[in-house]
This record gives sequence, C-alpha cells and structure tokens, in this order.
Amino acid sequence: MHGTAATARARRLPVVLALALVVLGVIATLVRLDAPSDGSVLWFGSSTWSAGGAVVDVPDPAPGPALQLGDRVTAIAGHRLADGLGTVARPGLGETLSYEVASGAVRTVRVTRTDPSPLIRESWGGLVFVLVFGVLAVALYLRRPDEPATTPLLVLAAGLFGSTLTVVAGLPVLALATGGAPLWLFHANVIGSYSVAWGALVASALLFVPGHPWLSRARRGVLAFAYTGPLVFMVGWAAACAVAVDSPLRWLGLVHAAQTAVTVVAIVTSAVVVVVAYRHTGDVAIRNRLRWVAGGGGIGAAAGIVGWTLPELIAGAHPLPPGAFGMTGLPFVAGIAVALRRHRLFDIERLVNRSLVYASVVAVLITIYAAAVAVLVSALRLSHAVAAAVAAALAAVALAPLRTAAQGVVNRLMYGQRDDPVGVLAGLGARLHTVLLPDDVSATVVETVARSLRVPYVAIDVADRTGALHPAAAHGTATGPVHSEPLLHYGETVGRLQVSGRGRDDPLDPADLALIRSLAQQIGPALLTVRLHNDLVRSRAEVVALREDERRRLRRELHDGLGPALAAIGLKAVLAAREIPTGSARELLGQINDEVRASLADVRRVVDALRPPALDELGLVAAVRSRAAALSGDLDIEVCGDNEVCDSADRRALPAAVETAVYRIAVEAMTNAARHSGGRRCTVSIEAGDRDVVVTVRDDGHGLAADRTPGVGLRSMRERADELGGEFAIRSPDDGGTLVHARLPLDVGAPR
Repeated sequence: MHGTAATARARRLPVVLALALVVLGVIATLVRLDAPSDGSVLWFGSSTWSAGGAVVDVPDPAPGPALQLGDRVTAIAGHRLADGLGTVARPGLGETLSYEVASGAVRTVRVTRTDPSPLIRESWGGLVFVLVFGVLAVALYLRRPDEPATTPLLVLAAGLFGSTLTVVAGLPVLALATGGAPLWLFHANVIGSYSVAWGALVASALLFVPGHPWLSRARRGVLAFAYTGPLVFMVGWAAACAVAVDSPLRWLGLVHAAQTAVTVVAIVTSAVVVVVAYRHTGDVAIRNRLRWVAGGGGIGAAAGIVGWTLPELIAGAHPLPPGAFGMTGLPFVAGIAVALRRHRLFDIERLVNRSLVYASVVAVLITIYAAAVAVLVSALRLSHAVAAAVAAALAAVALAPLRTAAQGVVNRLMYGQRDDPVGVLAGLGARLHTVLLPDDVSATVVETVARSLRVPYVAIDVADRTGALHPAAAHGTATGPVHSEPLLHYGETVGRLQVSGRGRDDPLDPADLALIRSLAQQIGPALLTVRLHNDLVRSRAEVVALREDERRRLRRELHDGLGPALAAIGLKAVLAAREIPTGSARELLGQINDEVRASLADVRRVVDALRPPALDELGLVAAVRSRAAALSGDLDIEVCGDNEVCDSADRRALPAAVETAVYRIAVEAMTNAARHSGGRRCTVSIEAGDRDVVVTVRDDGHGLAADRTPGVGLRSMRERADELGGEFAIRSPDDGGTLVHARLPLDVGAPR
C-alpha cells in the first residue's frame, strides 16, 4: 500500500510541475499583453546588451522619428537604463516618451497596446512546434504510463510551451525602464522555465532506453541532478553576477549568455546520452527507437540549414517565411512519436543514413562558405557579391568529395568496414598473425568479424574428422536473422561461420554477404591449420601415453616375472652346488649363480629406467614426498595433494604418462628450488580433477632473474607438459619467489 501511494505521488508530481510551468507562461503572456508597449522587442543575443543600453528590434516600424531596427536605447524619459531598472513610472496609453539612442538621436515614441500580430508572424512556427509537442507529450503520458520517458517529456513540453509563449509575446525596451511584473515574469519563464525544460530533456534522454548504464547504480541521484542541474546553475550564476557586476543591463546580458550556454550543454549532453545508450544496448527494438529519434532530428536539422541558414548566408535572404522556422522541429517530434508509440512500423536505416550524410555535408559546406567569404572580404577587400560567388564556387567544388567522405564515415559508423573489404581482410590477417595460441584463433576471428561489420553476434563451429560441427567461439547475442556461411578448404568443410543481422527487421544485405564470403575464404584455411595442429598434438600425446603404458607393463613384467625367475634360478644353482663337494660341476654352478646375479642387476637397472620405482611402490604423492625429504635441508619442502591421489591403498588410477610427467615436473621444480631459489620454504600441490591434474610448486626465494637463460630442467618440464597437450608456466609473483604451474589432461590423446 505504501509503495502504491509513493508511486502515485511520483506520477502526480510531474503533472503538477508541468501545469505550473504552463500557468506561469500564460500569466506572463497575459500580463505582457496588458502592459503598455512601445512597439519594440528585445532579442537576447550576445550583442543585445551593453553597460549603456540595449539593442531593439521593431517588427512593424512606423515612419518618422519612432524607434527603428537596430537602435541601441540608452535612456527613456530622461532616465538612463545604466542607472537601474524600473525607474520610470508606468505611462498611460497614448502618452509619448522620448528615447535616447547610442547615436545621439532622440526618438519620440507613442505608448500603445501590444499588437501581437507582427510577433506571431515572425514566430508562428515555434508556436506550432510547442503546441504539437505538448499534445504529443500529454497523449504519451496518458496512453503510455509504463514508459518512463513520457514523464520528463511532459515537463519538457510544458517548459518549452510556457517559455515560447512568453518569448513570442516579447519584451519591449520600455519594460526595462518600468520594471515590475512584466519584466520579472518574462525572465522567470525564459530563464527559470527554460532551464527546467532543458533539465527534463537530459532526464528524458536517460530514461529513453531501459537500463541506461549511467543509471545502473545511483538512479535517483543522476535523475535528480539531470532535472535540477540547469536551474541550480542558472540561479547560482545569476547570484554570482549580481554580486560581481554593477550594471543591471550587463547583469541581464550575462544571465542570458549563460542560458544559451546551458541550452547548448543540455543538447550535447542529451546527444551523448543517446549515443552511449545505443552502443550499450543490444535490443533491436530499442535501437530502432533511437534511430527514429536520430532520423527525425537529422531531418529537422537538415531542413533548417537548407531552408533558412544556407540561403541566408549565400543570398542574404531565404525563400521561406521566417516565422516557419520553428516547423523544422516537427520531424523530431514525429520521430519521438513513432519511437515511443510505433517504433517497429518501418525500417529507417536508409533514412537515417542519408540524413546524417547530407546534414554533415551541408554543415561543412556552410562552414567553408562562411570562412571563405570572411577571408575574401577582410583580407582581399573583395565586394560581398564577388566574395559570395567565389565562396559558392569553392563549396560546389568541395561538394562531391565531401559527400563521398561523409558517406564513408556514416557507413563506417552504421555498418563498420563493409565498404572496405581489402582493409577488413588485411586486418583479419594481421590479427591472426599476432595470435600466439591456436585455441585463440576462433575467438580472434569472431571478434574481428563482429567489429568489422558492426553486427551483434558472430559464432564459429568447427568440424571434426567425421564432419560433425562443434561450437568453437561466439561473440555477442543474436538479435536478428542468422546467416550461416560454410568454411571450406579445397572443397572440404572445416567449419561454419554464423553472423547475425543488425536487428530483427534489419537482415544482412548483399554487401554484407559478399564481405562474409570473402572472409570465409580466409577463415577456412586458418581453421584447418588449427585442426591439423590439434591433430598433431593429440597424436603426439597418444604416442606418449602408449609409450608410458607400455613401459609400465614392461616394468611390471620384468619386476614380477623375469626378476623372480632369475632369482629362483640363482637360488637353485646355490642349492645344487652345496650337494656337490668338489669338482668342475661345483665351479660351473658357481659361475651360473654369478651370471644370474649380474642379470638380475641388469634387469633392475632396466626396470628403474623404464619408470620411477617409487610411483608403483608408494604412489604419486608419497613418491614426491619421499623425494622432497631427500632434498630438504635449508629449504623446508611441504607436499600436499588430493586424497584420491595421496591414498596409496585406494588412489585413482592415473594414466601412466600423466603420473610420470607429474612426478618428473614436481621433482625437477623442487630440485631447482633447493639449488637456486635461496628460499626457506617450498610448497608442492598436486590436485586431480575430473578432466586434468594440476601440479603447483612455489618457493619464497629471490625469484627468476630478468636475464635468465632457460636451462635443461625448465625445457624438460615444458616439453613433458607439451607432449601431453597440457599447459606449463613459470613466473615470479608480485610478492616474491617462483611459481611453477602445470596442467595435464587426464584424457591423454582424446579430441579436445
């Protein structure tokens, strides 16, 4: 019950905040329309404000001595604006006031009611945008209550609506002189409501994708900072400027300049948040949602540049009505609507691609054009018309290479290196050339293919000698249709490459498939090489295993069969000699006894050479302990192992090759520690698992020398592990000493 109430309060709070922002904007607009006006409007660019006055725009200037576009008003009715705001009493309708401008002229202005028609003509597109956006935000909030992003979108739409409505109503320069409610309600909207709106934009970007990585831990803290950060900064900045600056006009200029900076930072931060979310998520639906938003924003930006900004720079005018500029935000609104409501209706990959390409090309062309005009006019003293023509020619020449470069960059961002198959093949070859272990080849291949094509899933299955496929390596998770490409070598199937499409509705296209076929021609021989290497290792391990098994059998036969038989013969010869007092027969029996003893000694030498006797007599761990006791002196050696290995009465029957290798490696490592480590303690651990035996020898000596040369003992230990298909490593840990580690598989010679 408590959780339900808290959730309900959390749902109501944004609604209350949104209503407050709308009401604040409506009240400010009504107060402004009821206040007297001089026909001017203050714009809030960096050049509007100075310590002495403010520049005005006059949407519908009257002929004669009235205010004109670009006038910098310094005083009204004899009161200088630099001396303070709100120093002039509110004039009545029809009253005339004298305005002093920076040029020294005096303007006579008649006070009238505000006429909103010229203001609406210049800003009707912005009103349409905020109205449509507001309707969409309310609809999404009501129809998609389970969607977290709809809550900050509602606050964003309300903040933009209230502040835009106030800006369209305008603020005359007369309001600076009279002060009061019109002035401060105006700034409460264009500073306060606007700051809240940009904070809500960042919050909506964070909540647009479920499970954003930036919200993984401190979700409430990050969202609270996103909502309140811009407003808190603006309040702090305004307070700091009020203390540091004496001029009220200069103070207003600094506050509005900071508001512009906050707007830019909020938009850039939101874009970064979306990019991080796109790279983090693997959900095709979420990625399509983000593509719709990016596509709508790209179309809106391109429309604004092509329809207004570019013609203004080239010709000094634009063919479209200036008031319609706000309509360029409607594609962005449409993108949000489709993303949150119908984000699986259409595939907009091509739309996003083209939008990004042309938007970037136009932006670069505008930069080239503006820079060229500035250089030609200022440096070469050319007329503006000639400079514009030369700059346009330069832009036309740069158009084709710029489009090609932009297309390449966008394609690389969206499709990886699909358009550069030679580079992909060269990169794959370079990666394979640096692989140290054959088992890492498959993992390197799938990682390289996934990165080169920017696909969410790549896997490799390897074929054995019977043709059966076994998983070898995988990268990512499949989110779309999976394409299987056979890996061949001279017609023999050595494996299979599986590549997923970039989304459920985004399968691989012919360009992707062509590159995958080219890669398969290089991957097949690499996999065959790995298989041949594994076959070689397995064959060598089988030979070693058979050799050791045969040695153990021979030792058993010699020790338990031939040895006792020879001993019996010698004993009988001695007994027979006792029955014969003298003569050649007694001497002959003595010679037979001597030869039998020599043969027994030879048999014992052969038996000991075939296999360490202690292994059969004591068991593996006990044999190692026996050898450790012989080596102990200044170095205290402790041997421990599993019960399955240690218990000589009921120990696991290890393969002969593994048992011999473990014993030899452990004894050699202990010998090296006793001779060269200079330590006081050495531990030997032998552990048998289900699939392998691990032997670890560690001492507390001075470790390995940096310029050491591997000796016969180290090479011998490594070779014993390698010939069984195991692993061997020796290193000096950070806390000192030397660590020898070997892992030997129990299924010696079996396919791995």
